[in-house]
Amino acid sequence: MKSFKTACPLDCFDQCAFVVGVDGGKVVSIEADAGQPVTGRFICAKGRKHLERINHPRRLLYPQLKVGGSYKRISWGQAAELVAENVAAAVEEGGPLALLHFYDGGYGGLLKNIEGRFFSALGGCTLHRGSLCWGAGIAAQCYDFGAVMSHSHEDLVNAKLIIIWGRNPANTQLHLLPYLKAAREVGADSGGARVIVIDPLQTATARLAELYIRVKPASDGALALGMAKLIIERGLYNRDSVERRSSGFDQYRELCAGVDLAEVSRVTGLSITEIEALAVTYAEAKPAAILIGIGLQRHSNGGNTVRAIDALAALTGNIGVPGGGASYANFRVTRHIDHHYLSGLNLKPLRRYYPKPQLAEALVNLKEPPVKFIYFSRANSLTQVGDSNRLRQALRQVPFIVTAEHFLTDTAAVSDLVLPATNFLEAEDLYFNSMSHQYLVYGEKVAEAPGECRPEYDFWAEVAGRLGLAGFPTGIKPDELLKRAIRPLTEAHGITLEQIKEEGPLLLPGGEDIPWSDGVFETADGRYNFYSERAEEEGAGGLPVYREPLELGDRALQESGYRYWFVTPHMRESIHSTHLLLPRVVVSPDSGVRPDAVPLVRPGVRTETGATVRSEMEPVPKAYVNPQLAAQENLAEGEVVAVSSKRGRIELRLAISDSIPPGTVLVYQGWWEESGAAVNKLTPDGLTDFGNQAAYYDCLCRVEKL
Repeated sequence: MKSFKTACPLDCFDQCAFVVGVDGGKVVSIEADAGQPVTGRFICAKGRKHLERINHPRRLLYPQLKVGGSYKRISWGQAAELVAENVAAAVEEGGPLALLHFYDGGYGGLLKNIEGRFFSALGGCTLHRGSLCWGAGIAAQCYDFGAVMSHSHEDLVNAKLIIIWGRNPANTQLHLLPYLKAAREVGADSGGARVIVIDPLQTATARLAELYIRVKPASDGALALGMAKLIIERGLYNRDSVERRSSGFDQYRELCAGVDLAEVSRVTGLSITEIEALAVTYAEAKPAAILIGIGLQRHSNGGNTVRAIDALAALTGNIGVPGGGASYANFRVTRHIDHHYLSGLNLKPLRRYYPKPQLAEALVNLKEPPVKFIYFSRANSLTQVGDSNRLRQALRQVPFIVTAEHFLTDTAAVSDLVLPATNFLEAEDLYFNSMSHQYLVYGEKVAEAPGECRPEYDFWAEVAGRLGLAGFPTGIKPDELLKRAIRPLTEAHGITLEQIKEEGPLLLPGGEDIPWSDGVFETADGRYNFYSERAEEEGAGGLPVYREPLELGDRALQESGYRYWFVTPHMRESIHSTHLLLPRVVVSPDSGVRPDAVPLVRPGVRTETGATVRSEMEPVPKAYVNPQLAAQENLAEGEVVAVSSKRGRIELRLAISDSIPPGTVLVYQGWWEESGAAVNKLTPDGLTDFGNQAAYYDCLCRVEKL
């Protein structure tokens, strides 16, 4: 058996480094690479499922063209000619802005990003700004710090207090857990760090904490401002740090002085005594680390929520010190990637932008020119974009849609042409993480692709040749493209692709340094910005104010029957819709068989220590409510219910759990259309206060017995 090194391409905090075993040309094992200290002890269930996906019987193997409502196999040459013809026709009629490229984080390698250069070589395209995932928090930290950087996992052992705010690493970041355990046992000079979890949901992580604080949804920003008010009034803030390292404190102090603690208590659901205790605990525990989650910024007020939490860390002197920080994401490596080359910005393309969560809105309202051609890559948009019913309708007006995929996803199924893409084990690439650790891994080509699966770069090179595009690289080997893409890394640190191949997993020099330890920030004035002039100029507002969430605060909508918070977190065993393959079967209406009655996945998972734990991935989708809501609506465990918002409706089985807060309906996200539980039929396509982030969690629903 031969062994190869690579990394997990999933859109995940951990991005594990792998050692892949190949026997007789077939991938037979995937294990953790012990050379990567953060992820080298084990891999999660999602990582192990790559073995199932690469040889899955439903894997797309050949280009498929939709003819008369069904797909027929065509050759790659025919596919390239069709794409070239449709692209040329769209550009001739409406110019390059008639083309739209939608991509996301379904694949974390570097090389597939070269697709963007194809459209730039054509002259441009319609493209998104923002995120379905984390954009509000990124924008917030750019306003506050000037850039986005986190403390290393190893640094947690230096903290006396760790606040996990709206993050659930027990489901989404398993490799953080050993570091949290070490911090609790031997952290802060062996006294052990306290761990507090703040979250509306009593997650698996909350059950591991010393103290769990349940707040009402979208109230985190109010809590942070209430804490800041108390810290300032009681003189518990770090005056030296504030004076030497920050700007805008006077405006921020005035904002906090106007905070009404009684109102904060009402909004958060916490007593004033609880708010006071948390504020004092955080201010007096030095150093104290805050780990900020993605979910809390998926509300209409999400950007300001992250800014308010950042301000707490700056206020107490917990920025730039070991054991401190307000860690959200980590953009150290990505600063050394030539994204301009990959996306073709150096070709000076014409671009028309729209907010990423509002694809349907763009397709409906962009008229000069209207979109005539869409290319979807690394994304299952019809499952993952809010108000998906509207998106499905909007896609019907687009003349030609192309999707590159491994499986016939919901998005692929509405496309005119589906291209079978290579799996990460079937092509070489380079991997790095923008969420936590800063290790670079070269991914070897491990196995030959099945059928006629083909790298996207190779296909677009053929199309570029047919169209005579001079700006898109053709005939260049992948490793040469990778060398070109990491040229800034080579120039800044002397790191070459050959070095990453030989020494990887390779830690970026300075990748574990304490952010902002020199007291110099990347803001315009070089200081931490309590008040951000940039945010003010861009219409986001200079201060981290609290605003009531739009839909959750809609009294009229509540009075019309939509009274419950609809929340759609990640499963432990799947990233978005990646691992929820459903059988595309036709079921007659009178058969009595529901598509979501088929066991789709195996429930139950074993931990890395061998202990059996309950899986949060169910064999069928379920709506989780607490006993109080179930009694109020006269609902029983296991019965089928309808959950609806003003945008759509799904039907699924009910599960009752004490861990769900009152007034809440929880359905794990990622289920495909056939499951009956495609959650984004209900969620809005609205935006957060800034960052063009999807406000998925600002959603009201009702639940009814069928």
